[in-house]
Formats: sequence, structure tokens, C-alpha cells
Amino acid sequence: MTAPPRELLLAALLADHGQAGPYDAFRRLREAHPALLTQSGVLVLSRYDDCAAALRDRRLGKVDESLGFGLTDIPEELQRQAMHRFRRTMLFRNPPDHQRLRRLVADVFTPHHVQDLRARIVLQIDRLLDGIADKPVADIIAELALPLPVNVIGDLLGVPAEARSAAAPLVRALVASLEPSANTADLTRACEAEDQLAQYFSELIAAKRADPSDDLLSRLAAARGDDTLDDDECVGTAILLFAAGFETTTNLIGNGVAALLSHPDQMALLRQRPDLAATAVDELLRYDAPVQTNGRTVLEATRLAGIDLRPGQVVLTLLGAANRDPDRFPNPDVLDITRTGTVPLSFGAGIHFCLGAPLARLEGIELFPRLVSRFPRLTLASEPIWRTGMSFRGLSSLKVVSR
Repeated sequence: MTAPPRELLLAALLADHGQAGPYDAFRRLREAHPALLTQSGVLVLSRYDDCAAALRDRRLGKVDESLGFGLTDIPEELQRQAMHRFRRTMLFRNPPDHQRLRRLVADVFTPHHVQDLRARIVLQIDRLLDGIADKPVADIIAELALPLPVNVIGDLLGVPAEARSAAAPLVRALVASLEPSANTADLTRACEAEDQLAQYFSELIAAKRADPSDDLLSRLAAARGDDTLDDDECVGTAILLFAAGFETTTNLIGNGVAALLSHPDQMALLRQRPDLAATAVDELLRYDAPVQTNGRTVLEATRLAGIDLRPGQVVLTLLGAANRDPDRFPNPDVLDITRTGTVPLSFGAGIHFCLGAPLARLEGIELFPRLVSRFPRLTLASEPIWRTGMSFRGLSSLKVVSR
């Protein structure tokens, strides 16, 4: 007997899924209610084609769709207070403001420009792998998956090296408020974290304005001087670029290594065929996506997945479910790094497609073959520890034996 729709939805969004992930719960929801309209008017989509269509539909946009999805009883005032600067960034804005904010930094993240960073990224990877080689047991998250993207985006932005490690946990506290399961304590911590990040980046941007360098924060500081950005937009964009520059990439690396360790045949194949790195990254992104959900708000009356929607309604796309849709990906629960034509929705789609996707992919393409080649006996030292929450799916610890 099929479980009631709300029970299936709560099992998918609020349960602690651990290593197995939410995919069995997603499958049950997709098979029973692929377009589920909740009592609060939220449309939850889990098929690939429906999710892709929603993310690309210009009649849908960004408003306050991330505020709980109607699944919690958190006071709305606290929900709105959390990340109020963050919400003034391109991530939560619609045209024309979205283009104005994105245009300021978009050229730095184009595939062509990102390729110019390859040599520096490889140097960082090799240095971090050297550190792992010196230890009998290493934590992939703390010693590789986190410091690599933090340092890459820190260099691009111009964030001093000594400040990066302190800012990273504040970002984690901030993005936790985007989880469907976020509670009052999570949002309170998010408010405190945003205030601390805002103070730091305000001071750093002021310093860049007085003494500019060849980095992104100096560009933002100059844009502020031309009234292109107001204060909150400038600081919020700095926080967004730093957060987005490592949060999803850390999860990509951690989830990817965990997947390869649990599929030794695929790890051996990548070791033998490093030319498969690009398809392997796409497959790892599909198999266990670093971001599992993406929301939109209806701006104009429209019809999606056979359901009429009015302005103000929220559409929640389950990216992880879409990436395991058998109508789009044959044998979707099988990890196959030779899979071709893979276009996962892990970075979203449409005008809000992740700006840093080319950079994240390049870091993965360079890292995974080097890791499995450098450490042919790589094995788990203990059970992986997964972070709570589902929207941002990742590990807090992944301890391995490298020799």
C-alpha cells in the first residue's frame, strides 16, 4: 500500500538519510506523486523533465520560496531576518537586477577563464595530496575537500589566507537555514553567522576600495563606487561568492570520493582511464548531488506538470530525484563513470544555473584521477559521517587509509 503523500514528502525531505541518501524516498515519491501539490500550495516536482522545465521557466522566479516550504512552524519574521543580505544577491533576485548583479562577476567564471586557473589548481591539489600521504589516516573532508575549494575561491576573491578557515564554518551555519528541516536554533545561528561575515567582508571591501588589487573583491568595491551596488548588495555578493565557491565543491569532492570507495570497480576504472575524468565528474554529480533541492516562486500564472499555478505559489524541484529518474537515466541507481550524455540538474538550470559550475567541475576533473592514481590502496578507515540536512548533502568526515 502506498503511503500518504505528506508522509512520503516528509520522509524525503526531513529524514536523516545518512550514507544511503534520500534516493529511495525520492523514488517512492516520484513513482506515487511525481507532481505533488501540498496543502499549503507548494508544488513538489521529482521527475527530470518537470524539474528542468520549472527551473528554465521565466514565469517562475526567486522570492521567498526557501522559507521553510511550509514544513516548519518557525516564525516568518525570523525566517526573513536570516540571510537578509544574502537575499539581496543574484541568487535570490529576478531580472533585471539578476543580470546586473551577475554581470559584474560572470566573466571570471566562464569556462575559458577558468581553464587559466588549471595550473594553480593542480599545484594546490598536489600539495594537499602530499599532506595526506604523510599520514596513516587522513580525513578527506578536512584535508582535501574543504581546503582545496576554499583556497581556490579565496585566491580569486582576494580573501587573506589567514581568514579563510575562520570564515568557512560561518558559511556552513549560514546555509543551514536553507534546509527544509531548519529550526529556530538553526536560523538564529544563521543570523549571527551572517552578521559576522558581513562585518568581516564590509571591512575587507573597504580596504580593497582604498587599496585595490587584481581580485574580485576589488572589482566589487569599484562597482560600489559607481553606485552599481548598494552596501548590502556588495557585502551579500561577497558572502555569496565565497560560500558558493566552496560549499558545493566540498560536497562534490566528498560525496564523489565516498561513491568511488563504495564502488571499487569504478575507482579502478578511473585509475586505468584518467581520460574519463570529465564524464566521471558528471556522473558523480548525478549519482550523489551536492545540492538536492532548488525552489522557485510563481511570478505569472502558469501550468506545470499538468497543474495550474497562481502567482505566489512555490515550486520545489527535487534535483536528487530528477538525477535518478529512470526515464532520463537508464539504471539510475548504478554508478557508471562511462555514462555519456549526462546532464544532471545538480547545478540547477536556466538563468540561475550555478555561476561557479565550470570551476567546480575543473577542480573535480583534476582531483579525482590524481587521488586514485596517487593512492591505489585507498580505503575507508571508519564509517563516513554525514552532515545533517538534505538540501546541501555532504560529509562532515571521511577518514581513509591511503597506503
